[in-house]
Amino acid sequence: MVERLVELSTRLQEMWESTPTVALPGWGHPFRSLAELLPERDLLLADRNPQMVPLLWYPALRAHGPAGPVVEVFDHLPGDRPASPLMLRRQDLAGLYSWAVCTASAVEWIGAVTAGAPLVEVGAGSGYWARQLSLAGVGVVATDLHPVEGNGFTHGFRYAEVETFAAADAVRRHPGHTLLLVWPPPADPMAVRALRAYRGELFLYVGEGPGGMCADAAFFAELDRHWTAEAVCPLTVRWLGHADGITLYRRRRPVLP
Repeated sequence: MVERLVELSTRLQEMWESTPTVALPGWGHPFRSLAELLPERDLLLADRNPQMVPLLWYPALRAHGPAGPVVEVFDHLPGDRPASPLMLRRQDLAGLYSWAVCTASAVEWIGAVTAGAPLVEVGAGSGYWARQLSLAGVGVVATDLHPVEGNGFTHGFRYAEVETFAAADAVRRHPGHTLLLVWPPPADPMAVRALRAYRGELFLYVGEGPGGMCADAAFFAELDRHWTAEAVCPLTVRWLGHADGITLYRRRRPVLP
């Protein structure tokens, strides 16, 4: 897999050097490499973010969203491009790294809005986000119901130590930590169980909204009832066709003892 990733990255870079844009059927705007559409700091820190090894050279589009720029990455190329047969799809890369695209901008924003408070990530999978946050100086405890090797959502590669606990148990074991959920599995009660067990005032959510590919209806009902969105990451980088983002929520009223 490493060899394929290196070859894919090399072929894609060669393609962009000869052709600065790529037209794809059905799209009115040309695609550029993700590297061209990201802030310079994301590029400077890409060497410690393995997910960026191939993604920097994937085709992408940039638009303006309600909170700031939205950059969407596509996992296909026209069939006549030499790199096309080597392209790894979103599902393949998600299993290797994370279902959400993790950028330096996102990690630094999380560190800023949490003001140095430690995090507890529930449903951490391979620990990819925990690793990137740790590299940026953010304290984080990664937890998951399943060990990395037995997690059906990842390919078994471990990026950080992941404690094996159920969602609610993980939250209760770390009462002084801010809760972080990254792309909780769809139609699964894990996310709502974690949120109901959580007693803190701030909560970080990375994923899609109601009706999307994350969590269940009970989670979004709980979120709507007791939480309000306080801030949104000003740069959204996601896979084309999805609607995920990074939001900081604040509890509407204090939790009763």
